[in-house]
Amino acid sequence: MLWNIYIMLICANLAVSVFRWKRLGSPMKVLSGLICWVLLIEILRNRSGKELNALFTHLNISVELLFQMVYYYVLLPKKFRSLLYIGLTFYATAVFVSWNVNHHFFIEKNYVDGVFMGICITLWSALFFYELVQMPMQHSLRSDGNFMVNCGNILFYPGTLLLFGLGSYLEMVNPELRQSLKPLNYALNLTLYALYFAAFYRDKKQTTAGIRIADRILLQ
Repeated sequence: MLWNIYIMLICANLAVSVFRWKRLGSPMKVLSGLICWVLLIEILRNRSGKELNALFTHLNISVELLFQMVYYYVLLPKKFRSLLYIGLTFYATAVFVSWNVNHHFFIEKNYVDGVFMGICITLWSALFFYELVQMPMQHSLRSDGNFMVNCGNILFYPGTLLLFGLGSYLEMVNPELRQSLKPLNYALNLTLYALYFAAFYRDKKQTTAGIRIADRILLQ
């Protein structure tokens, strides 16, 4: 039941993003690409076997990180781009080391790469809020969907750090406890995509008086 609600919420995000496409800012358009990808990969995972499911999970984590990096690349000022590259380098290095330690890494059910992704996106979300507090008073949060997106990110990714970090360990020592934590993961996902939905619904290009962070990049 939770999975079905999750898929319906993703579809609702996709529908509202298509309906409001012309009014969305560039960062939100990038995020809509992530929504398309998530819908596709979740359907593939649901219909695949154990090993293929694990492979799709690892693929999803890497592609999701790339989409989020492009989102923040468009959203944040140029001065933060070095931190985006550092995060991507950290992730790629960590995954490469994990694969060298365990050559079955990509066909095993683990979420170590999810931990690395969570660290990167949590940091990037924090950069958004740091920049937000320096915006002029005229900046309207009501029409800036990126505020809702980052509220979702700052709730979801730190939360999954704990779940993903403990997941592999609990799978070995206490599978029942690991299974009982799944509803919490779904709850975090539902919260994330509910906030994304609000972001797609509210986002619109602001006037010069309320210029958004993403548009400031073009002026630098």
